[in-house]
Amino acid sequence: MKLIIILLSMLFMLNAEDLQIQDSLKKPPNPNQSISLNSKSKFPKSIIFIIADGTGIGQYSLSYYANENFPFRQFQHVGLVATHPDDHLKKVTDSASSGTALATGQKTYNGAISVDHDGAPIKTVLEIAKDYQMSTGVVATSTVSHATPASFLTHIDYRKKEAEIARQMAKSEADVIFGGGAKYWSDDVLMDLEKHNGQYIVDLNDPYDPSRRLVGLFGADALEPHHEGRYPTTTDMAIKAIDILDNNTEGFFLMIEESQIDWGGHSNNAEYIKGEMESLSDLVQMCLDYQREHPNVLVVLTSDHECGGVAVHDSDNGNLDIQFTSDYHSANFVPVWASGPGANFFDAMMDNTDIGNQLIKYVKNR
Repeated sequence: MKLIIILLSMLFMLNAEDLQIQDSLKKPPNPNQSISLNSKSKFPKSIIFIIADGTGIGQYSLSYYANENFPFRQFQHVGLVATHPDDHLKKVTDSASSGTALATGQKTYNGAISVDHDGAPIKTVLEIAKDYQMSTGVVATSTVSHATPASFLTHIDYRKKEAEIARQMAKSEADVIFGGGAKYWSDDVLMDLEKHNGQYIVDLNDPYDPSRRLVGLFGADALEPHHEGRYPTTTDMAIKAIDILDNNTEGFFLMIEESQIDWGGHSNNAEYIKGEMESLSDLVQMCLDYQREHPNVLVVLTSDHECGGVAVHDSDNGNLDIQFTSDYHSANFVPVWASGPGANFFDAMMDNTDIGNQLIKYVKNR
């Protein structure tokens, strides 16, 4: 009889434990708490952080129905992100404020590039990565001195000061900077680049010294839209950047911005968005393929904000009817997608600062 009682007690305890496990699986992760990992091998050695500027659920829906390739379903984890600035009167961010949140883990006012309300610089994840001997780089299809790439490398009170941003970039420690905006890199700025162990190319295939920092400026202004024949493509630049950065045994941090999806939203141009989403799809497929071959790499994709209030409808002729609610940013949530070590953190509803802070934690705990 005692044996039966003991067995029944053990069975009850097992069932109770099983119920607790099931309940814990139903609870969403706390976005303000980092993942509990058993060993440092669970942390990423390198991070590829993709920012699809101006891209919300509507843009992904357009891509799903209009483009043949939809690689985003290959990500292991997906969550949602709130993007508002540090302004109690506003819920809609600009790319500078949201870029700062993603780069530093701290919110600021619209227009600010990685500085607080008092103008004090906030250290960025790329600067912290350098403290930990990682290689770093940024790739963008806008000018490299535009708000999002600037947020990862520079500190300035107003995003439109692109000439000063370029000067700060020239003096930065970033190993690779690729994109457009040569018009902001004056002879004096290029001299500063030379003084800070840098070099400058105008074609992705130009020869370069691998022992020195590399800046590639492939247009006077932003690069051409994807649907008009962008060269080099976002994927071309990313492949080159990864090839350079992954020679470091300490790992690398690469931020890639697909900049012009946002501009399609501003212009309410569905074909523009469709083309830029094709470019993003190519980029993501390449990065996920790379991650599968390098399982110690974390790939994260998110957006700084949504733009245009994009919605997908049917038309009378059977084609897609893409509608816009504005020609500016919205406060709509944006997705975050992730694959690789530490990716399960992003299975949550979170603030954009949670992403920045978690990436910084990963850099510090590799």
